[in-house]
Amino acid sequence: EMRGAARAASVCQRLSRTDVSSLRTPFSRFNGRRILFHATKRKFSAKRMSEERSGDSTQRPPVDKEAKEAKKAGVFTRLVNRYNIDVDPSLVKHVSILAGSQIMLNLGISQMIPVMPMFAAKMGGHLGATGIGLILSAPSAATLLLNFPLGRLADTVGRKPLMWCGTALTAIGTTTTGFVTSLESLLACRLLVGAGAASSMTGSGAYMADLSDRAPAHRAKIMGIHQAMVGSVWVIGPAVGGWLAETYGYRNSFVIAGVCAALCSAGYTQLPETLKQPKVTQHSQQDGGFKEWRQNVGRLLSSPDQQGLIALACEHPIRYSCFTTAVALHASNVAGAGPKELGMMFTALALSQGVGMPFGSWLADRIKGPKKSVVVPAGLISTFSFASLAFATSQVHLLAAMGVMGFCAGFKHPAVGAVTAEVTTPSERGQAMSLQRQAGSMLSLIGPISMGVISDLTNSPTAILTGATLMGICNLAYLILVPNKTSFLNSTNDSSADNVKDAKKNSK
Repeated sequence: EMRGAARAASVCQRLSRTDVSSLRTPFSRFNGRRILFHATKRKFSAKRMSEERSGDSTQRPPVDKEAKEAKKAGVFTRLVNRYNIDVDPSLVKHVSILAGSQIMLNLGISQMIPVMPMFAAKMGGHLGATGIGLILSAPSAATLLLNFPLGRLADTVGRKPLMWCGTALTAIGTTTTGFVTSLESLLACRLLVGAGAASSMTGSGAYMADLSDRAPAHRAKIMGIHQAMVGSVWVIGPAVGGWLAETYGYRNSFVIAGVCAALCSAGYTQLPETLKQPKVTQHSQQDGGFKEWRQNVGRLLSSPDQQGLIALACEHPIRYSCFTTAVALHASNVAGAGPKELGMMFTALALSQGVGMPFGSWLADRIKGPKKSVVVPAGLISTFSFASLAFATSQVHLLAAMGVMGFCAGFKHPAVGAVTAEVTTPSERGQAMSLQRQAGSMLSLIGPISMGVISDLTNSPTAILTGATLMGICNLAYLILVPNKTSFLNSTNDSSADNVKDAKKNSK
């Protein structure tokens, strides 16, 4: 070792007197740098070994193992540590995999959003705004039929099969959309996309609620961080998608979205199942299973908490239906907006949503009950901002209104997710969320067509104001229907405690 250190020191001494950059050929310069690097590395390695053998290791700085592990940790782990969230390490791993998979899915969807209205206008433009609404609402027809049975499957078969199978169907339907040549085949592909979206959303929504049960004290923070990570791709996705569509054509956007959905399906397969009884029992296979489902749905519909959440779930499909038809046409008429400009509007929405989400999650964990002081004011401000789009005459006004809507949506979303998880037992979460999606699917089915008809009969600003009025009614319904002292289910807290104990036992 000492002879090796002496030779390495001799090589370093000779090379230090030679300017490596002055050597003639590039190979000589590269070889000189390589020899100098390895000789220096060997020199210090031999010196360190000799110090350890002699017992003189006091000069070595102590290794900070915590800093080393933090450097290796993922983005979600660093965010959890920053917010001082004491959770099980396996929970961090599972939420990270879930967020990473959904980032890929949302990356494909976000870059396709500004393209879809223009593509629908190209394929069904001969039918006017009503034809555009027919194409955009086709996926909702499939979700309308499948929400209830898929919600039952999520509570009996499990969350994971619905997640990866649904995203696989979405990948197939989205990819084939880019190669269709007729309106009939386009509608068939959009129906397949709707079936896949209904399956994956039913499973992933219940899966995220199950994960939050393992840290109920930080439920809103975990959901807020998760949504912030997933929503971050909407900052660049729509703008990049609009540019790609104008440069390389509309159809390539659907291929990109299909590949991203396939990657999300592969990521879902790496997650464990969170439902404690994933197999269908003999009782559920018989007629008693239908009776039990009917009783569960009736009990959920009679709950004021679920009624308020269902009303609040109608806000997003109303806004999206109006945006993809009336707002897109209005922006094109008054500001000459194309796919790139529409993509910038979605980018402003996503960027402001990421800014508002940390504040909303921090405040939601400190407010008990239905969190009306967070949800209702943010919803009403978002409604007035959406109504101002009817009077927009420039791209700056459009971007400012979308920014305010995004901040309010990010501010209230963690609170809504926390309330949804707290008022529903794990054994009924799939069915409860299917009720919310069923209401949203009905509006997504008739919303684009209705907004298109209103735009054709009157004008686009009238359709925008109609959508804003309906959004305000949804927020007021949550304020009126949900009692101030929400009767949270004790079984949820018991199951949360059991999940925490199981997680601690597995980590040990």
